[in-house]
Amino acid sequence: MKKSQREKGQIWRKTTRDGGKWGVVRFDGTVLFVRVIDGRIFAHGLEAICKWCDGELEILDEKVFCKGRCKRFQGDFARDLNTYLRWEGAKSYTLRKEIAKAEKLHLESRDLEPIVYAPDWSAFDQYEEDEEF
Repeated sequence: MKKSQREKGQIWRKTTRDGGKWGVVRFDGTVLFVRVIDGRIFAHGLEAICKWCDGELEILDEKVFCKGRCKRFQGDFARDLNTYLRWEGAKSYTLRKEIAKAEKLHLESRDLEPIVYAPDWSAFDQYEEDEEF
């Protein structure tokens, strides 16, 4: 393979798999796809636990609480995977588009609008013209 030819890498690899119960959580502004197994929350293959007392977590309605000693609120939960995009799980337009394609999510209307790019000129061009040696 020539140096100028590079393989195009994937920006996002499919996270959710068929056959499992998946959801989306938002803990302190961090949005993750999670798998729910027997009512327990798993992210990246590890069980999510309370950040204060290391207790188990439980989902009550659309909220996540500690089931251990402290009983504190942990974050929000949604079974609709499209919530990942609504909760700003990815802010980049390109990444949002790739995630939607890989995970079969519906893009929001704002993601379907054309991107307005910055003009080709720069404020630095002015300094180059004014500079005298």
